[in-house]
Amino acid sequence: MTTLRFDNQVALITGAGRGIGREHARLLASRGAHIVVNDYGVGLRGSERSDPSLADAVARGIEAAGGSSLSACCDIGDAAAVQTMVNRALERFGRLDVVIHNASVYAPPSGFAEASAEHLERILRVNVTGGWNVAQAAWGSMTARGYGRIIMTGSGAGFFGRRKDHAYGIAKSALMAFTKGLATEGAELGIKVNLVAPIAFTDHAKLQGIPPLMERFALPVHVSNLVAVLAHESCPVSGEMFHCGGGFISRVFVGETPGTVFPAASMSPEAVLAGMERVMEDKGACIPANSDRSGARVSAALAAANPDFAEALAVAKRDRPAR
Repeated sequence: MTTLRFDNQVALITGAGRGIGREHARLLASRGAHIVVNDYGVGLRGSERSDPSLADAVARGIEAAGGSSLSACCDIGDAAAVQTMVNRALERFGRLDVVIHNASVYAPPSGFAEASAEHLERILRVNVTGGWNVAQAAWGSMTARGYGRIIMTGSGAGFFGRRKDHAYGIAKSALMAFTKGLATEGAELGIKVNLVAPIAFTDHAKLQGIPPLMERFALPVHVSNLVAVLAHESCPVSGEMFHCGGGFISRVFVGETPGTVFPAASMSPEAVLAGMERVMEDKGACIPANSDRSGARVSAALAAANPDFAEALAVAKRDRPAR
């Protein structure tokens, strides 16, 4: 089996000062990558003052092991600061091949009635705005070279919802749509974008209630093994989402049932209620790659049920301006 190497490649990893991000950094560095170690060094819930020592310590450890790194204590919610960090990386290493957005903050669990909009804004700033900023800052360089790998970090809370963790779930869910959108645009640019939702025993996970037994079975490096594949030039997929922990990996997807068409002339709330079983039937469900594919399915279903729509659709396609 050929060893996956990252010689001469440059990977920027957010939240790399501890936990899963630190394992990503160590693994890719051990396989030849230059690592930009980003960590703002704030508390696990995003509070307190920033501390550059976390990123510095990981960078020094990589250097001591014979690797190459750049420490970057940077608030990824600040677009200008992120651009400065990326510019430093490009000046130091001449390229940027991989972005792994791992940084995250949380809020204390609570019922929705007690949940704080302030917590929501803070979590969105790191998870979503931070992901936007690092991806956008790297996008131009990746586009110019016709190559890039971007990995977003999601969560089971974003896939499926989590009790008393509303703000975090919203933020991680937003990264699902972001991953799909970037992957669609990146397909013609040589840029692959995927998402990993990790399960690992870390200080962050303990705050979210991970069972103590997982300390033995869900090591951060188990997640890093998948991330390394998605960061590598041989990565076989884009626009995909994975749940991963303890050696377990599954594909997660948003599917769509075959659905049903209600004739416009007889459609009513009562007809929809009567037909809800047909709407919910998931036999023959599909997985649209993006919203364009989903929209095409809707158009095809309407055209099959309505000759007037089929004729209008054909005319619209014929008259559509060339892109």
